[in-house]
Amino acid sequence: MTNGATVYDDGVLRITSTSNPPGLTLEGEIDESTYPGLVQALQTSTDGRAEVHLSLGGIRYCDLAGLRAIVRATGVGGEDRSNGHANGRRVVLHEVPAQLIKVLRIVGWDATPGLAVDQPAGGSPPGSGRSPQGGTPGSPIW
Repeated sequence: MTNGATVYDDGVLRITSTSNPPGLTLEGEIDESTYPGLVQALQTSTDGRAEVHLSLGGIRYCDLAGLRAIVRATGVGGEDRSNGHANGRRVVLHEVPAQLIKVLRIVGWDATPGLAVDQPAGGSPPGSGRSPQGGTPGSPIW
């Protein structure tokens, strides 16, 4: 991702715009204190776009409210129709930490229409509980 200008930085969370592909790079911690900055950056970045990419590789901590804000960037559920697309927008998550993949699955947000997790070449996303060969914990090929 090609980084551009910093859109939010409070010393705990830094959010930088990206131009190729269009979106944001997030680094640091997402919690109650940084949540308003995250929401504002997401709203600004997603306004009028059909697809947005978010790089989460630098996230050390993310509470449930922060993860929900990221998922809601899809606009699914009537949260946001400003992009002109009746079914919301596509939000592609890159470099998602394993613990966030796990939480997305536990709460069922991994099935949110428009949400896509960019998987590393040759396998399941980190923390998916599946080996690249398709096994699960406890199976013979795990």
